[in-house]
Amino acid sequence: MADIVVARDPRLEEIWPFVAERLRERLGALGAVSVVELPRNTPLGTRTDLSSVQGIAWFGGQLTEACVAAAPCLRAVGCNTDNTGHGLPLHGLRARGIPAIDTTRAWAQSVAELALGLAIAALRRVPQWHAQLAAGQPSFQYEAQQYCDATGFANGELGAKRVGVIGLGQIGGRVARWCTALSADAGTGEALRGRVVGYDPFLPEGISESWGVDRVGMDELVAESEVIFVTVPPTPSAKYLLDRSRIARLRRGALVVIVTRAHAVEMPALRERLVADELAGAFDVYDVEPLPHDDPLRGRANVVHTPHIAGRTREANLRTADLIADDFARLLRGEDPLHALTDAAIRARTAAGS
Repeated sequence: MADIVVARDPRLEEIWPFVAERLRERLGALGAVSVVELPRNTPLGTRTDLSSVQGIAWFGGQLTEACVAAAPCLRAVGCNTDNTGHGLPLHGLRARGIPAIDTTRAWAQSVAELALGLAIAALRRVPQWHAQLAAGQPSFQYEAQQYCDATGFANGELGAKRVGVIGLGQIGGRVARWCTALSADAGTGEALRGRVVGYDPFLPEGISESWGVDRVGMDELVAESEVIFVTVPPTPSAKYLLDRSRIARLRRGALVVIVTRAHAVEMPALRERLVADELAGAFDVYDVEPLPHDDPLRGRANVVHTPHIAGRTREANLRTADLIADDFARLLRGEDPLHALTDAAIRARTAAGS
């Protein structure tokens, strides 16, 4: 049986509901679990003896190089890096061959589902219709008897649109595959069938093509797409992929959906075109959070909002614990983990890999 430590922030249940209980349940089946409360900036090694610890689930305090050095039996660290690293002692772990089990992908299903929900809500004007009915305004009055959408913007069926996905990782890959499936079901005529393209220089050759998604350069994606999903993490190489010059070339009425971070978008330029009613937007994340009360994106008929909720689901939190427990179990059986950070991932996220 393994000796496992759960390093937890004193407010873990407030911050990450369901995670602590699930970790105790799942890791308890693998060995003896010690739960150590660690206030911010408190190194784990100052609160517990690490000499026999084989696994650390890190959700609070500090995990330093000294902590790793004090754990000669350590075989794995599980945590959520949120695409950055969050102070992980990467050099010490890698020097010892200790995998860092990253649970960031636990959010992927929740975020991807909300991305599609935002796109459909914007295309079909769901929030606007809801607000109209909730306010008791005259209802069931449409632009035409058999047409009710906003003519000046991308509208109607997502499956019939030319879709571009920036970033084809855990989130964007799902979005792209689902849009491909929607396109296949859109109808038998070419006029009713959309096309899905994606940009991701890190994806191995042939993967997106196996989904029915054409991988293209950013300029072609911008020129092609009626609906653009921004699903890249805030890594150095992603900064302003959708910059002012590309935003200026977006076709009039295009819908831009942002669900991971606004890091990849030059937001002042996007605001200008949104305020001019030249584009539509659907956002879960912003360049300034919380979104200021006087932000010009608020109160616009061509913008749909949610307040950075995409990954904040019970299922995502439970999956966070499960990914750690599943990979710890694999390691104890002598198998390779499935969710360890690779050298390429570390380089892309933190510029720390070499």
